[in-house]
This record gives sequence, C-alpha cells and structure tokens, in this order.
Amino acid sequence: MNYSIHRRLLTLLLIAICGVWSVVSLRIYIHTQYEVEELFDANLAQSAQILLRLIQHEIEEQSMTGKKQKIVVEQPLFGHQYEHQLAFLVRSSDGHILIRSTMTPLFPQLPSFSNYWAKDGYLWRVFTRQTDGFIVQTAERHNIRDELITKIMFSILLVLLITLPLLAALIWISISQSLKPLETVTKEIKTRTPNQLQILDIKKIPIEIRVLTQAINQLFKRLNKAFENERRFTADAAHELRTPLAGLKTQAQVAQRAIDTQQRELALEQILIAVDRSSHLVTQLLSLARVDATRTLVTAPFDMLIIIKEIISELTPQALEKNIDLGLENTARDYIISADRISISIMLCNLVDNAIRYTPKGGEVTIYLSNIKDNKLSVMIKDTGPGIPLIEQKQIFERFYRGDNHNIPGSGLGLSIAQTVATLHNIEIQLLDGDNGSGLCIRMDIIII
Repeated sequence: MNYSIHRRLLTLLLIAICGVWSVVSLRIYIHTQYEVEELFDANLAQSAQILLRLIQHEIEEQSMTGKKQKIVVEQPLFGHQYEHQLAFLVRSSDGHILIRSTMTPLFPQLPSFSNYWAKDGYLWRVFTRQTDGFIVQTAERHNIRDELITKIMFSILLVLLITLPLLAALIWISISQSLKPLETVTKEIKTRTPNQLQILDIKKIPIEIRVLTQAINQLFKRLNKAFENERRFTADAAHELRTPLAGLKTQAQVAQRAIDTQQRELALEQILIAVDRSSHLVTQLLSLARVDATRTLVTAPFDMLIIIKEIISELTPQALEKNIDLGLENTARDYIISADRISISIMLCNLVDNAIRYTPKGGEVTIYLSNIKDNKLSVMIKDTGPGIPLIEQKQIFERFYRGDNHNIPGSGLGLSIAQTVATLHNIEIQLLDGDNGSGLCIRMDIIII
C-alpha cells in the first residue's frame, strides 16, 4: 500500500490536535459549568441576604400593627439579556406568604440549594434560608445559566474552529520544509548513473534520516567494492590466462603439425599440463573472487577437526603424486569455533596445498592442532620445503607474487586468498621457521567458543 508521509503526518497531527481540543473543550465545559453554578449560587445567597435587610422594616411594621398582609413586588421579566431574573418568596414560620415577587412559583420548603421543576414548565434553581420566624427563598430560572454556558463554549469553539484551517496550513508548510532534505537526497540518488557510487554528504542531513543515508552509503561502498572486485577479477583472469592459453594454442599447433608419434605425444602431454595449470588458476581466481565478495561473513559454530580431516582427504592424492607424507598430529581437546565455514575451509586448503606444492618429493607436510591459553585453538602447518627468505615474507601475501619459484606449478594466489580470509576473521597468520631451520611453519590461533 502506497501512502504519502506528508499526508500521513498532517492527518495524524490534525487528529491528535482535534483529540486534544476535544478533551480540553470538555474540561473547559465542566469547569465553566462549575464556576457558573458557584457564581450564580453565591448571587442567590447574597440576594437573599440583601432581601432580608431591605424588607426588615416592612416586616417589623406589620408585626407592630398585628396586620399580616401579603406583599407582591412588581418586577419586569427581563431587563438586559444578561440580567438575572430574580424571584423571591418570604414565608412566616407557619407557612404564610409574606412577600412574593410577581410570577414567582410557590416553591415548597427545600434544602439550601435545590433544583425545582415548577408548574410553569421551567427548571428553577432555588436557595432557601430559614431565620428566626421567616423562610426566605430566592430563585432564578436554570435556562439562564445554560444560556450563559452555551455562549461561553460557543465563543471558545468558534475560535478553535477558525484556527484549525490556519493551523493545518502551518503544519503543511512545516512538514514540507522538514521533508525537503529527504526530497533532496531522493533527487540526488535518482540522477545518479550506475557508475556514480560516491557516498552521500550527511553533514546537512537531519538526524532522523541520517541513519537511512548512512545505510545507503554503506550500500554504495559494498556495491563499489563488488564492482571493483569484478573489474579486478576480470583484469586478473585476462592477464593470467593469456599465457597458458597461448601455450595451449602453441602446443596444439605443434601436435597438429607433428610428424612422428613421439613428438605428438610430447605436445599432448604439454597440453595436459597447461590445462591443469589453467584449471588450477581458474579455481584460485574463483576462490579469490568469492572471498573478496564475502565481506559480510555468515558465522556459525562448527568443528575445526572435521574441516582439517576433509582437507587432508581432498589433498592426499596430490601429496601421493609427490610421495609426500601428509599427516595430522592432534593434541587438542576443543575444536568448536565460530566463523564462516566455507571461507575457513578455503583458507586452510590453500595453505596446505601451497605447502605440498613447494615441498620437494619425499618430504613431509604435517598439520598440528593444540589448545593454548586464552581459550584458543592453535593450527600449525609445517613442511620440509625451501622456506621463505625473511626479505620476501612481507611480499608473499600479494597477489600473483611467486618470488623465484616460477618453475613450480602455481598461480601466486594461494597465500593471498588465505590472508584475505584471515583478515576477515581477525586471525593473524604467523610465518615461522621449520624444524632445524628448514622448511616453513605457518601458525594461526583461533578463538574457541
């Protein structure tokens, strides 16, 4: 489902604002109603007190003459629209009406503040005060209070409703301005070609989308690395395969023009050797390309001893061809490590294969496994070959570097592949002298889980 962040934010903000306004309006209504009730009730009580004082003289005269006469005070129904309509009623203690405003309902004796539905159909708010010998009641119609509360709330809600479109416009503008950096990044990415994989500048990018931009930059780096590896692989393959392919063509032409059988057989034998070398070179190039591409390792626990035995089994025929004793000496007890199984297998296979290639016929290649302190598994590969001079040890991990060993079949990629895998796993490959100063010992210490 496609949706606009712009519209979504605007909708959510307006819904949130309307919800808050509804709660605030309800709170204002309740508070206004309470305050109006309190104010009007206080006015009723005050009016009753004033009424008692105003009619005190009249009541005393009637008491002195002994005549009890009902007094009706004429009062206009309404003066101003906000003027309270005040009704009052004074009774003697025996219930006889002494004073009464016109059109005042005959209220029964009620508690202090009460609501009373009169026969005129109106709800009245009545205040009753009882003094020595008199009962004073002041009242007003309840619809006056409701009208005042309604007008107050209408004025407040009208302001809120008028400001809502203005607020929506301001929110729309604010969101548009806030999302401009995202639009800028989008336009920059859209206008790029497949060859433009430079990282995006994050200095002027808001924090909220900086994580996304950093993720895109990481993707650009990985893509750039992948393209670089692809270009390098293509260049390496073209460069290194040119010579053996040329040799194959030459030997094939020799075999084609050969007159005697011995010359033809020799040419065919050279073709087979060239094919084996080319096959090994292609295998090494593919392994190197795989290791270069595997920059995000998929690590999982596995048994290192099983990997070592598989490598020995795979390379035994190669060792037997040169009458090399390929063996394993194991004193370790723990072999479980956490790493990329395939990459580790490629690394060890290349190291053992390299040892076999450079060990003369009748020599030995031995793999040693042992546990050392700091919970590590030590893997050592010793051979009885010519070793590596100290001056060349820093160069042997470079691609296609073979030193003075061009007469030995190989591609110069084995140690480079091993070093790449070791670097990815934070493993240090140590080059040591073999036993009695001859041969080479390669050591790696790997953490056990």
